[in-house]
Amino acid sequence: MNKFLTALLVAGSAFAAGSNAQANSLDKPGSLLLFPYFNNVVGTTFITVTNTNSDFNQNGQLFAGTVDVEFVYINGEDCLEFNRTRRLTPNDTITVLSNTDNPNFQRGYVYVFAKSPTSGAAISWNFLEGDSVVISAQRALSTNLPPVVYHGIGAQGSNTDVDGDGIRDLNNVEYSATANELHIPRFVAHPNSSLILIGLTGSRFTTIVNYLAYNDNEEAFSGQVAFDCWDAKYLQDISGIFTSTFLLSTNHNPNESLLGNETGWIRMWGATAFSTAQQRSNPAFLAVRVDLTAFGSLPYGVGENLNGDLLVLGPFYDNN
Repeated sequence: MNKFLTALLVAGSAFAAGSNAQANSLDKPGSLLLFPYFNNVVGTTFITVTNTNSDFNQNGQLFAGTVDVEFVYINGEDCLEFNRTRRLTPNDTITVLSNTDNPNFQRGYVYVFAKSPTSGAAISWNFLEGDSVVISAQRALSTNLPPVVYHGIGAQGSNTDVDGDGIRDLNNVEYSATANELHIPRFVAHPNSSLILIGLTGSRFTTIVNYLAYNDNEEAFSGQVAFDCWDAKYLQDISGIFTSTFLLSTNHNPNESLLGNETGWIRMWGATAFSTAQQRSNPAFLAVRVDLTAFGSLPYGVGENLNGDLLVLGPFYDNN
């Protein structure tokens, strides 16, 4: 179970008997992988997807453990998408470079989901694992970011598009849900520290997220941040709360800093998402911390939010 789902209870689901009992919060293979960041502006991003199914029994012309995976690139500038489908045989893995796989988009995010190699339908196939590394040629830096893993609900190979709308619903019916509250366990008050934000309501929706930012001495300061379907924002552009100047003016702990920079942590939850036609309360979203342009990590998650979708293209959110 990935960190977004550490508090998710899925008792009664049919996707895997006994999968509810987790010994720890290590990621488990899933049917949909969401890579929060690719960047073709200053370098490239290595995106790896692995099919861990080992079934080499023959199923017609294919091995039973063969699966197709669709890469869906979402452009962070205008939320348009670009798709590629690839076939993975049992125990197969593929790594692509984002700037050659999709050179027309500068940056954004990618999600990859399992499909039937015979029908092309989206399926439950909880054997997918992955990784990504963002390479900055200009700064000679690399940032490793694992994907957010969503599990397919239903028996292996069953159709996940339950409502037939072509949208990946993160609602515990098609795929597992996103956490309702996200925790960034550490931020660094540095000009290059940032948050990557992904809205899961629709490509034409603006999402507003509430947050509490804590200094290193348990003081909390509230605020909001607004973003479209994807954005990468420097913390100091979000609010002066995230600057060392401000944090040094609070009742902070003078004995706690990171290389001379003030630190803290963040609690986040969805307020509203709106388009030109609709508004949705408690929207699902994702947030990823990148410190000093080189150190990235996924947040922790509490609860579950059934309102996430990948990806509604119009101005109306998905009710299913």
